[in-house]
Amino acid sequence: MSLEILEEKEAIREVIDRFSNLECDVPAQQALFTKDAHIMVHMGGILAMDIHGSEEMRNQFEGFTKTVKASHHMNGQQVIEIEGSTATDTHYCRAALITEENGKTYITDNYIRYVDTLVKEEGTWKISIRDQYFVIVEKREMKA
Repeated sequence: MSLEILEEKEAIREVIDRFSNLECDVPAQQALFTKDAHIMVHMGGILAMDIHGSEEMRNQFEGFTKTVKASHHMNGQQVIEIEGSTATDTHYCRAALITEENGKTYITDNYIRYVDTLVKEEGTWKISIRDQYFVIVEKREMKA
């Protein structure tokens, strides 16, 4: 594997990890996607969200994250394949979310598989297609 490919893979890892490190900062996350991005979110094997464009993504994600008080993401098991200015990235993420609903506090553990297509625009990798699968979701009330 060439040094150039290793550098490209590291740049792609940076995009994926930055998305997670931004936690619920949706406007900052939006910058990591192409303007015409396509995001599909599958819950329990059913397509729950089919989002077209980074503006729609921002609106949908901000609505979803408005009850989130804290979050933690951990990425792993990542495989990246590059062909020219297009790449595919498959990785797993465990995302824990603390939410408040109706005066109660909940923690939701999400085990997610992401299949991303990235494109290089003006020297920067951006996510153009994200196929997101919630494999396991466990929500429980937190006791004080």
